[in-house]
Amino acid sequence: MSNTQSFVDTWHQGFQSGDPEFLENILDEAVVFTSPVVFKPIPGKAMTKIYLMGAGQTFDMNRFKYVRELIDGLETVLEFETYIGDISVNGVDMIRWNEQGKIVDFKVMVRPLQAVHALHAKMAESLERLKR
Repeated sequence: MSNTQSFVDTWHQGFQSGDPEFLENILDEAVVFTSPVVFKPIPGKAMTKIYLMGAGQTFDMNRFKYVRELIDGLETVLEFETYIGDISVNGVDMIRWNEQGKIVDFKVMVRPLQAVHALHAKMAESLERLKR
């Protein structure tokens, strides 16, 4: 098993735990997050945590599942399916790791278009709550 596979396994375990504190240990301080609904990449661990926790409040996590996993060196693509209300969402988490198993780049891409619109509206609500 590659080191990257063990990094991905750690991601899955933390993600499934439902405890967002795992993000503190798995995100590099200089991580860059790219959202499907924000124009510019977002630098830094603190903001990346807020956006990932916001996604957790936006998506129907009871119906969230990873359906495909691709690993190439320190690059990982995790395809997921979930819902926002009754809108089916299909997307990918594109993750780059460093040698220490920390996430240095996290990009989310989502389809179809109505899912992007729903994500945009729901993320705005979640981010307002998290920033308070």
